[in-house]
Amino acid sequence: MIIFIRSIIFNILFYVWTFIVVVSALPALVIGRQWTHRISRYWGNGVTVLLHLVGIQVEIRGRHYLPSEPAIIASKHQSAWETTMIEIFVPEAVIILKKELIKIPLFGRLLLNTGVISIDRSKGRSVIPQMVEGAKHAKEQGRSLFIFPEGTRTTAGERGTYRYGTYALYHQTGMKVVPAAHNAGFFWPRRKFLKNPGKIIFEFLPPIEPGLSEKDFMKKLEESIESACEILHPFKKGPQSS
Repeated sequence: MIIFIRSIIFNILFYVWTFIVVVSALPALVIGRQWTHRISRYWGNGVTVLLHLVGIQVEIRGRHYLPSEPAIIASKHQSAWETTMIEIFVPEAVIILKKELIKIPLFGRLLLNTGVISIDRSKGRSVIPQMVEGAKHAKEQGRSLFIFPEGTRTTAGERGTYRYGTYALYHQTGMKVVPAAHNAGFFWPRRKFLKNPGKIIFEFLPPIEPGLSEKDFMKKLEESIESACEILHPFKKGPQSS
């Protein structure tokens, strides 16, 4: 019952806070994307504070694996939590996302203002040239990319299909890929109202250097992320809480 009540309070405050953030970011449509990035960081930090209401702490590990030059961050996708934190993880990253998000009133306009690459997932590999063009432009600007290699959220503890798009970006831009694992889906489950107390751990992993074949790259990316997620599983014994 306590978790239920706390979840109600959290969800109400989360949407109120998100509305305030969106309204506060509207001047960015006139003064430029830097304001949007700044407000996005406030959003993520505010969500982190609100999570204490439901007994959730946040820890980010492995920042030393982020190179000084632009890179491709390829993250596991389990919940809404990681989408609120992208600006905290990698400031001013160019996000690759589904086009449906662009259609959300106001929020979609702000996303476009940051230079996101929106794709139609129903078109399969035909969107690859658009992704690569956007990625090369981001690299020229000195900005990293943030992508979910499975293309959609998966239930915590499950493994989705790793898509070709991440390899295409890696191969055609020459950027390093930094895999990232986390366990957020156990505490902020996809499409679930209740939030479960515990510690969300987001971990950057050793980068994958340019030059691998598609087969070797895809194997290394998937194994890196999934093995790390297994270690971060909160209900299995291991170094997760260390």
